[in-house]
Amino acid sequence: MGFLAASASICYFHVEGSFNNQHDETEIQQRLADEGFRSIEQSGEELSTGWVQLDDYENSDFHSQQVFQRDQHLCFTLRQDRRRIPAALYKREITRLSKQFLADKPNLKRVPNGEMEQIRDRARSLLMSRTLPSPSYYDVIWDTERQFIRLCSLSQKVIDSFQGLFHQTFPGFRLQLLHPMARASQLLPAALQEKLAEANLAQTDSALEQIEANRWLGSEFLQWLFFRTLNSDAHYAINCPGPFLENQPFTAYLDNRLILVGGGQEGVQKIVVAGPQDHYTEVRAALQQGKQIEEATLHLENDEDEWKLTLKGERFQFGSYRTPMIRPEAGPDDDLQAEAEAAFYTKLGAVEEGEQMFNSLLKKFMELRLGEDWKNEQKAMNDWVAGSLLMR
Repeated sequence: MGFLAASASICYFHVEGSFNNQHDETEIQQRLADEGFRSIEQSGEELSTGWVQLDDYENSDFHSQQVFQRDQHLCFTLRQDRRRIPAALYKREITRLSKQFLADKPNLKRVPNGEMEQIRDRARSLLMSRTLPSPSYYDVIWDTERQFIRLCSLSQKVIDSFQGLFHQTFPGFRLQLLHPMARASQLLPAALQEKLAEANLAQTDSALEQIEANRWLGSEFLQWLFFRTLNSDAHYAINCPGPFLENQPFTAYLDNRLILVGGGQEGVQKIVVAGPQDHYTEVRAALQQGKQIEEATLHLENDEDEWKLTLKGERFQFGSYRTPMIRPEAGPDDDLQAEAEAAFYTKLGAVEEGEQMFNSLLKKFMELRLGEDWKNEQKAMNDWVAGSLLMR
């Protein structure tokens, strides 16, 4: 789903670098146009990848600033058209061409290996030319002031394609996944940065190593949220910059679905707990066995508005991120471009509100985790998991 849909999955990147001239619209325009999407419908090519407009997935003409820039945000979409040939159809075509080859060579009982390779290539080419490509779209929202990007996909293949095309389009920039440790570092005050560095188990700044070595951050954060969901009023307050005012109250809790992983005698085991639960006995039993919460449904509430997302603990990606959406009323004489911009800003505001609440949760946890009170909190969590702490 796209950024403007009711829900969208979002992967976050930090951006390093700058344009030759800040906000040089002409340069941006030219770079997007140079790597714009090119149709392969009239060819037999398997894949085409390029940029299209956020509001018009059929249009790769970045003819003006209005089609890609909204305040400090650069907005465009990664489009991928791919031809996919069903395996059964491919096999059938190879069989047909093989029979045809043997009919023309009655002295042969089987197709030679060299000829068979050519038959496979021919079968693929014939089917490709008769198959329409399937399009996919992934919206990109680049905040040039805060220097981070939202990509509306969690697929690793899409992420790799996006990074490749982005670096090709903007060679002066460097993308870095906004992994849990990097996000925590951005939120914490200078007084806690040294303690955060001590807790960092990675040996290098490589994003993949930061993610793998610090898996504890996501799992402990989710376990803390789970503990507080069942043993507190789940009330919090805004403590970082964003649309909401500082100290504005909100509610946060885990519900509906949790995924736990851990090692077993036969390898990695995964447990999915879904649906209404009374005491989450199964989850607590899994935690006692050393399993960790890897993924959970997080609810955020402010007054009557609700945000919902599937939090991926390993990378802090937002799956199926649903926000409250107030669609601007449109009249028959309204300007379509103005309507599209109004819808974008409304959605962006709701997305940023949810992100601010999430960041406030993470900051509160990290301040506790790096402080003197963590031992007491950890003991209370362990006692509760063991069943000695009664739920209130």
